[in-house]
Amino acid sequence: MNVVLQRLIAERAEQVAAMDAVLSQVDNRGNDMVDAERQLLTAAQKRIAELDAQIEPLEEFETLRGTHVAAVAQLATPERLSGLSPMPATLPAQPRRMDGLERSVEYRSPGDFLVDLIRARGIHQDIDQAAVQRVMQARVVADQKTTDTTGILPTPIVGTVVSLIDANRPFITSLGGAKGMGPIPGATFSRPKVTQHTTVGQQTAGANEKTQLASQKMTIAPITFTKTTYGGTVDISRQDIDWTSPGAWDILVRDLAQVYAVQTETAAAAAFKAAATATPVVVATNDLKGWSLGIYTAAMHAYQAGFLMPDRIWCSLDVWAALGSLVDVARVVLPQDTTAEMGAPGTSELASFRGDLFGVPRIVVPTFAAGTCIIGNSSLFEVYEEVIGLLSVVEPSILGVQVAYGGYVAWGALQGSALVPLTVPAGMPTILETEAAPQGDAPAPEHTERASKPAAK
Repeated sequence: MNVVLQRLIAERAEQVAAMDAVLSQVDNRGNDMVDAERQLLTAAQKRIAELDAQIEPLEEFETLRGTHVAAVAQLATPERLSGLSPMPATLPAQPRRMDGLERSVEYRSPGDFLVDLIRARGIHQDIDQAAVQRVMQARVVADQKTTDTTGILPTPIVGTVVSLIDANRPFITSLGGAKGMGPIPGATFSRPKVTQHTTVGQQTAGANEKTQLASQKMTIAPITFTKTTYGGTVDISRQDIDWTSPGAWDILVRDLAQVYAVQTETAAAAAFKAAATATPVVVATNDLKGWSLGIYTAAMHAYQAGFLMPDRIWCSLDVWAALGSLVDVARVVLPQDTTAEMGAPGTSELASFRGDLFGVPRIVVPTFAAGTCIIGNSSLFEVYEEVIGLLSVVEPSILGVQVAYGGYVAWGALQGSALVPLTVPAGMPTILETEAAPQGDAPAPEHTERASKPAAK
C-alpha cells in the first residue's frame, strides 16, 4: 500500500475515533449534545467525506497494481518458452575456500585428502588449537542494542490525546439552552416587560353603584441585553498540520471550541449569580432540618417575587457535596434510601451530577464560586448566542494558517428579585480548604477549576 493511502486511511480512523469520543461523553452525561459538540461532529463528518473522495481512486489504483503484478508473474520467459525450465534459471551453490582464494584445493597426496575428509566429519580428534583460535576470533559477534539505534526508533502514540477539560454547559442547558441571536441587529437589544399592571376594584351594591371603576394604566419597560464577543486564535504552521499524527489541526480546532464553551458558561453563570438580587435566606444548620427550612423559605420568596413556582436549584460543587451527605437521626437521606418506607426528600449519586431536591431538579454548576446556592424559575434568566464557529486564513509567505473560533453571547435577568440565594452554613469543607494554605501573604487560589486561563508569555 502506498504511503499516501496509508496516511489518508489513518486520518479517517482518527476522525471516526474523535466522533466516538464525543458521542461517548454525551452518553455518559445523559443529555443532549451542546452546540460545540454538534459543530465538531459536523466538521468530522465533512472531513471524512473529503477523505473518502481521495481514498476511493487510490484504492482502485492499488487494485490495478495488484492485478498488474499477478499478470506479470504469469508472463512467458525464454526458459519457459524453450521448455528447459518452468522458472528462470539460477546458478547452483558453489563451495568456496575459507581463505578467500578462487583456485581449487590441491592435495599433495591421497592421505592428505583422507585426513581432511575425516576431520570434516568430526572423526579425527587431533584439533589444531591455533586454527580454532583463529576461527573463534573471526566469529566474535558485537552486541547491538536499541540504545545504538535511537535515530530509527519511532515513538508510537497510543489512543487519543488526553484533554482535561469539561466542555459541558450545565447552567446554560438548565435554562433550555441559548436562544438564537443571529437575526437580531445592533450591539444591544431589549426584551419588553410589564412593570405595572392594570387594576381592578370592587363596586359595592347600593350607594356605590354606577360609580367610577378602579383604573390604572399598564406600563411596559425594556430590559436591555448587551452582546459580548468571545473568541480565541492560534497561528499554526503547515508543518504542524501535515506532519503530526494524530493531526494537530483537528485537536486544535476541538480545543478552541471546548474552551469557548467553558468561558461562555463561566461568564453566564457569574452574571446569573450577580443578578440574583433577592435577600439571601440563611441555612441555619448543615443538616436535613436546616436545609429543608432554608430551601422552602427561599422557594416561598421566589414565588412571591415572580409569581412563578421555582423549577431549578442551582448550586456549586461544595453545596452539592454537602447536600449529598445529608443525614437525619437514623439514616442517610441523600441519596434516596430505597429501603425505607417513606423514601427521602431527594435523589443524588456520586458518579453523576444528576439529582433533585423536593421534586425540583438540582443543577450543579462547577464554575460557581464556593458556597453558591440559588432557587428560582429558569424562565427568569435568558441567554442568547450566535456561534461564529471556525475562521481560518492561509499565510503563504510563512507557510502558516491562522485559525480563530468565537461567537456572540448576551444574557439578562427578567426578574432578579425572584432568584433567591441561600447563605450556606459555615464550616462546609471545599476542595480549596483541604489543600495546604498558601505561604506568607500570597492570595488564595481562585475557585476556577473548569475555567481556562491564558498561559503567561
